[in-house]
Amino acid sequence: MFRNFLTVALRNIAKHKVFTLINVFGLSLGMAIFFLLTGYVRFENSYDTIHQHSENIYRVESIFYKGGEKTDDWAGSTNGYGPAMKASFPEVESFTRINWNSSTRVVRYQDTKFREQNVCFADSNFFTFFSYPVVKGNPQTFLNAPNTVVISEKAAHKYFGKEEPMGKFLDISTISKTYRCQVAGVFKDLPVNSSLQFDMLMSWTTSPEWVRNFWYQHSSYTYIRVQPNTNIANLAAKFPALAEKYKTADAMKEHKWAIDLVPLHAIHLNPAKTNEPETKGSRTTVQFLLIAGIIILIIGWVNYINLSTARAIDRAQEAGIRKVLGSSPTLLVGQFLFESFILNFIALLVAIVFIGIGIWSLRTFLTIYIPASIWTEPQQYTLFAIIFPVGILISGIYPAFLLAKVIPVQILKCKYTFSGGGNLLRKSLVTLQFTTSLILIMGTLIAYKQISYMMNQTLGADITQVMVVEAPVHTEGYIEKIESFKNELKSLAGVTNVTGSGAVPGVEVGEFLANRKLHSQPADNRLYEMMAADYDFIPTFDLTVIAGRNFDKSRPSDQYGLILNESAVKQFGFDSSEKAIGEKILLEANRGRANEIIGVIKDYHQQSLQHPYTPIILFMDPDFRWIPADFLSIKIQGGDIKQTAKKIEATWLKFFPESSFDSFFLDQFFNQQYKQEEIFGRVVAFFSSLAIFIACIGLFGLTSYNTARRTKEIGIRKVLGASVQHIVSLLAWDTLRLILLAALLAIPIAWYGMSEWLTRYAFRIDINGWYGLLPVLVLGGIAFLTISTITIRAAFANPVKSLRNE
Repeated sequence: MFRNFLTVALRNIAKHKVFTLINVFGLSLGMAIFFLLTGYVRFENSYDTIHQHSENIYRVESIFYKGGEKTDDWAGSTNGYGPAMKASFPEVESFTRINWNSSTRVVRYQDTKFREQNVCFADSNFFTFFSYPVVKGNPQTFLNAPNTVVISEKAAHKYFGKEEPMGKFLDISTISKTYRCQVAGVFKDLPVNSSLQFDMLMSWTTSPEWVRNFWYQHSSYTYIRVQPNTNIANLAAKFPALAEKYKTADAMKEHKWAIDLVPLHAIHLNPAKTNEPETKGSRTTVQFLLIAGIIILIIGWVNYINLSTARAIDRAQEAGIRKVLGSSPTLLVGQFLFESFILNFIALLVAIVFIGIGIWSLRTFLTIYIPASIWTEPQQYTLFAIIFPVGILISGIYPAFLLAKVIPVQILKCKYTFSGGGNLLRKSLVTLQFTTSLILIMGTLIAYKQISYMMNQTLGADITQVMVVEAPVHTEGYIEKIESFKNELKSLAGVTNVTGSGAVPGVEVGEFLANRKLHSQPADNRLYEMMAADYDFIPTFDLTVIAGRNFDKSRPSDQYGLILNESAVKQFGFDSSEKAIGEKILLEANRGRANEIIGVIKDYHQQSLQHPYTPIILFMDPDFRWIPADFLSIKIQGGDIKQTAKKIEATWLKFFPESSFDSFFLDQFFNQQYKQEEIFGRVVAFFSSLAIFIACIGLFGLTSYNTARRTKEIGIRKVLGASVQHIVSLLAWDTLRLILLAALLAIPIAWYGMSEWLTRYAFRIDINGWYGLLPVLVLGGIAFLTISTITIRAAFANPVKSLRNE
């Protein structure tokens, strides 16, 4: 029996090579893409799952309300949250903190120095709370003592080479201070799927004592581990009452201090908030890829079903003869399911090759990280074990039962015809393919237009040919050296301006103070982003002053002046920008003296267009020098930019030999904010193209077969005077009307889905009718070309030959 099944199956496969090739290619590509994308989705959802008890770990995020309205929502928390929650809430088993404030530091060992991005203070229990593997030192104690640091294996090799790192000293510097820390431990390089990424952590007791449990600096990240089965919503609801005990200052006293407890495993894919420590993943991209993988797999199955049911009439005689010879319907079903098994098995082998190619190509061209462990994960083999038999049944069961119902007497008399159900099914499945294809095309178009809109929108700030250098670290005579450095740069040919600031466009300002108008009540305090600036900040970035003036060196009092953007003017409640000039502002932590507003600038995009304008205050007040100026921006014009950059670096080394020279060009840096959107756009376009391609090869096969069956009809029509154009349009209309039906289904779905996607952007495009019409024209054109390549050839054939072959 098995040999007979195999012989017949191989004979049919060999006899119909084109249909076999189409089926195998569609199935294998569908399976490969499905397995690759589900592997990627699993990886993106695996972030932070390496930690023991990760299901009970939550990040404490800060939310502020005033008058029932949410005013601020931050990823960070204060250093005081953790100890207070542990002492007051029995549900909290333990907590740990990592302080990200000023975590960009220059690290030096002898002549080796690098600027490291995430050098943070961490609680002594950090490596026992989390399960990061340690290779040297005792995780129970190595963050206990002051002036100690633990480093990654990569950092150990980077600074010490083959030397033993334990016990060695590193100089770790910020703008204001240098810490000399002894290496007390080495941990394994963090996995890619960790939301926290760092190579060095200093002990919590190394930080200044006044900040260790401070409640007015939300730049740390607090993690709590709760008792199993804790009601998280109830726990979070208890926090505002606890916060009332610690809100001792006027700042934000009238606000409700609340928290959001975010599961550790959900952090990576949640939307980015203010003060995020990591580059976030995209839940939208993950969900799209999962849906795209399922759609592409289904399209491969649909192609098989369509071609098999279309060819069923040719195999009806075979089924009739088998029945006459005594074959039961069960054996017939088994025969055709066995053929489905053979084709699916061949497709599976080809899919494995595609998966190997896809891991490399998706990383290279789409920046989608698919781990090599996809080959060893048990879940992957489980998925194979499920999808393979499901594919056999889905793709083979309907054609098998269709042929099993053949009536031998009718088929042997050549009077047998299938019911309209098979034809209806094929049309329904083709319509489904077109519907999904249209949704994907429309999504691609809207995503591309939104990304293009953001990248080409006027920012309100000139960031072209601006070279940004990260500020030097602690050195004697820091302020005087900075001024001398800026003045010497201005004398270089090609340098037109130099400014120091707390942030540059593309960087979150991140420093907040609770401020209010003079003579107003503490209840009027609101948070404003405070950006340290200087006299040259506004001209360097060509910001527009719409009221008042810029800081003026000839006016000594201007060092205490404030310049607001339009959003800050609105938040303070001034009637207009002009009326804000001359008004006084009380800045948090400086209640003895008010600062005068001397100017108002037009709102500009400090961050990507995903973010709304935020209230920003530019200041130079020397009493607030603890808010650092982290960047030096150098405007370059004309000449040899590379040569000018070399001169800038040489000047830097003259003034700041203890600091590494780290620079970037601002326009390129700013556009990096759109990296996730660009990836999403490429991903949507690529997999939309794949889905359309697989659908079209199925359409090609189906059209080839249907055209071959209508050869006599075409010959008769030509004899009766039908033109080639008429015959092509007649045959194409059957498919094109299915596209129109698919458009009625797809456009509302895509319109709704992409409208929801666009809500994540503060500045976005409007969806108009062209975004629905253009995909229909594109898909209609592709389908028409696919059909025309076959039908034109049939239409030009000699009708005598087709009529002779009755």
